[in-house]
Amino acid sequence: MPTSATSGPPGVSTEGVAIAHVDHRYIAAQDFVRISEYLTDKENTSGRVIERTDPAQRGGYYFIVSLVWHPGVELPAGTQVDVDYIHSDDPNPQHAHFVLAQPTGTLPEILLGLTGKDWKDKNTKITAYKVTLKDAAGKVLADKQSFLWALPAEANVAAATKS
Repeated sequence: MPTSATSGPPGVSTEGVAIAHVDHRYIAAQDFVRISEYLTDKENTSGRVIERTDPAQRGGYYFIVSLVWHPGVELPAGTQVDVDYIHSDDPNPQHAHFVLAQPTGTLPEILLGLTGKDWKDKNTKITAYKVTLKDAAGKVLADKQSFLWALPAEANVAAATKS
């Protein structure tokens, strides 16, 4: 089995799985279309792991989770990702849960999309977030949060209402 950015050789542990950083932004549906799709009618992920809250909708707000990767580290089958966030339209924390159908790719990043009914307005912004990677049993492998997520709830409400 070849190794890649999110999978290593069989039998290695998940020790050392870490999140380098998390970027987030709105990505339009047409930004995912590749020429090969016109020939195959299948989405070309360009070597990325991509999960969406509504798999039928590509356009939405994405958390781009960049992993610290080195040989011998892999994400196990059934890897779960919890994304907790506050956005500019609602100061209350929201939650999205993803199970990576295939936690392998040639790039060390995972795209997690809030799509369809979960993200209606491309102008809405995230003000605070926390991303947690877990194995199939729920054991935390790695997590990363924004500075504002660590602040008291009152500060997050103030930040959300200013956006």
